[in-house]
Amino acid sequence: MSLLFALGGIFAIDRALAEANRSRVQIQAVESAARVESFLAMHAQALQSVRGLYLDPTHEVTEEQFESLLRSLQQYAPSFRRVWITDSTGRIRFQDLLGLEGAPLPPGTNVDTVRQQPFHDVIQRAVATKKTQISAVGRLGSGERGILMVQPLFIGERFIGFAGGTLTSKSILEFVEQQEPQLHGQLVIIAASDTVTGTSSPMTHRRLPVDSASTSIRIPGGGSWRLLAVQQVTDQSVRFLLWGVGLATLGTLLIGLLHERRQGLRLAERSAELERLSTELLRANRVKSEFLANVSHELRTPLNAIVGFVELLRDGVYGELNTRQSGPVERIASSANHLRQLVDQILDLAKIAAGRLDVQWEVIELKAFIVDLTSEIEALRAECGLTLSISISTSLPRVRTDPMHLRQIVLNLLGNALKFTPIGGIAVRARMVDVANESGGGGVNASAAHTPLSGTWIALEVADTGVGIARNDQERIFEEFEQVNAGPRTDSMQRGTGLGLPISRRLARLLGGELTVVSDLGKGATFTVWLPLPGQPKGSGVFSAERAGRNTAEMQAGQL
Repeated sequence: MSLLFALGGIFAIDRALAEANRSRVQIQAVESAARVESFLAMHAQALQSVRGLYLDPTHEVTEEQFESLLRSLQQYAPSFRRVWITDSTGRIRFQDLLGLEGAPLPPGTNVDTVRQQPFHDVIQRAVATKKTQISAVGRLGSGERGILMVQPLFIGERFIGFAGGTLTSKSILEFVEQQEPQLHGQLVIIAASDTVTGTSSPMTHRRLPVDSASTSIRIPGGGSWRLLAVQQVTDQSVRFLLWGVGLATLGTLLIGLLHERRQGLRLAERSAELERLSTELLRANRVKSEFLANVSHELRTPLNAIVGFVELLRDGVYGELNTRQSGPVERIASSANHLRQLVDQILDLAKIAAGRLDVQWEVIELKAFIVDLTSEIEALRAECGLTLSISISTSLPRVRTDPMHLRQIVLNLLGNALKFTPIGGIAVRARMVDVANESGGGGVNASAAHTPLSGTWIALEVADTGVGIARNDQERIFEEFEQVNAGPRTDSMQRGTGLGLPISRRLARLLGGELTVVSDLGKGATFTVWLPLPGQPKGSGVFSAERAGRNTAEMQAGQL
């Protein structure tokens, strides 16, 4: 009976070893498939980033910008062999062979009319789905086998063209092998009935049995490939030894089995975590899209109703309010306005990130604009007991900007100055700065803020004598939902939302300029809005932190 139990245990261990081999192959298949998905998604994201060249509708994309973008893309998507961009009619505008020998596509080739397979099919699918698409495997222009990846480019609902790139089958496998130096056995990637790529190394021992596993690979634009992993059962001799030695080796084999199982569980947990993270990313992106589509109506409409009814109560439409009622009504109004401001800021931030914030360009006289704007905070300034000075020369040239966005930036800076200046005053100044010719050394460190390095700009300053900002906090204040020395939750309406400065900086950049700060703790702060002159190409300035500190420090000579 004991012998039967021992033989039963040995048989069970033998079966478990075989299952561990199969599990190891399955785990390798899942991990390799995840790496292929990561490789394809990384290069699809690189093509999507081409859209950034077209965010400014007034700016014509140049060959230099295309080449600069390619150099940056090659840092995290280095496997593209040929990259091209078309206009909205499908005609190729820019292309680069990325150092390969071969003939480029003829300039002006219309990708919509090319009938060569698989080039034509992937273009048609990209047009129909408005998503990244991958072609079937075929022979590339360089003579290698590979695929074509095409990304339709949209700004909002406007179609602006295609971005495309070629990837060799070999590069996909090289990425997997680089990520898995201890890769065992063979891998084969299959698309439909065609082989995308596979390892060419033969099995070490042809007589040994093999285990295989297959899993799916999700590719951009929908659809899927299959990955087949094959490994030889290298522990066959161990299993023979197990049966030969029997009970003498039973304990050792049990320890080995436990080790194999722990390793299998650990690898399975890693694969499950990768799968979970991928699912969460997709869900988060979908939730974000749904939020942007619905939040305007779902939040703004009831908030507007609350504010409207509060105004009716204040105006006595439903009867005069007594002293006991006035306080709660004012608190309701203040809270509703605070919440509406938060919703508007979040929506503005989302629109800027999505490239859907409109810019209405106008030419304005800066001094009249600032005088009119500061009148809106006059009552609050007087209540705080602060002084306000405006120093803007009438000889300054007129500024081409979006008045609504510039107003939002300056009001936010003035509001912060009022909030964080317990005593003293606020100064609003502006002057024209030729950055390339500005002299002076030993500039103030601007905490890595970006500022124009060359060209002529109008620097609009809002300076205060308030609490100031520590050097190591001066970049953090421009990050979303970041606050320096935030107060308690009960003081939330005084603390703000941590969105005003991030939105202001993004709006300044949207207007072709920048927002920087120079400050020392306890010595006030000076925020500078850099505005381009009319006729200056948008985005023509190069930005530098060192110049920011020097120029802004020189302008502080006339500070309060």
